[in-house]
Amino acid sequence: MIVFIDEERAYLYWVAHHRAGFVLDCLRKPTKSRLNLHRATCSEINASGSRRTHWTTGRRLKACALDIDELKAWALEQAHVEPQWCQSCLAENSTCDRPLHLSHLDKEVLSFVLEVATLHLDDRDATYLLTVGKAAKCLAKTPGQLAASLERLAIQGMLELVGTRKPGEATSPDCRLLPTVAAMKTLPAFQSLSDEQIAAELAALAK
Repeated sequence: MIVFIDEERAYLYWVAHHRAGFVLDCLRKPTKSRLNLHRATCSEINASGSRRTHWTTGRRLKACALDIDELKAWALEQAHVEPQWCQSCLAENSTCDRPLHLSHLDKEVLSFVLEVATLHLDDRDATYLLTVGKAAKCLAKTPGQLAASLERLAIQGMLELVGTRKPGEATSPDCRLLPTVAAMKTLPAFQSLSDEQIAAELAALAK
């Protein structure tokens, strides 16, 4: 989790490059009535969808994280109450919940892969080279520690493991990790796109 105070440019960079993340909008001294939770793509806290200014200046701050539970815990610590979803995000949540059964590590791996993928989709000049080994290093794990999560995510159709592997063998650290169309659909920014459009985006990413 990261808290932005008097850091307009850094905050706007974060929401632009972490579309799978969440933002807690509140006063610098959080109160029960001014503690609002948003998706990073929400127009109310995203410069591309609003003319508002003073995102992190004046009396306000923004707390941002990829893990929503971190923001809820911080809100409880600061104001002794859970944050309330903004109405736009609340309506969106009711249409995008997926019946996935993922462990904490599964969610961490999937969020990381989606974050890297969306960053590369935003920057077409960058080459997407995410492998099991690189993901493990960034998550402070070993490839072996990620093996079970990768298998579960692949079985549930959320990740594609690209590389050669013999039955019974561990996933190679050089195996590439790609999100699937279903995984991308969990991101609000991609829910308005057709499966074909997302597949085309992912095909370009995989080149």
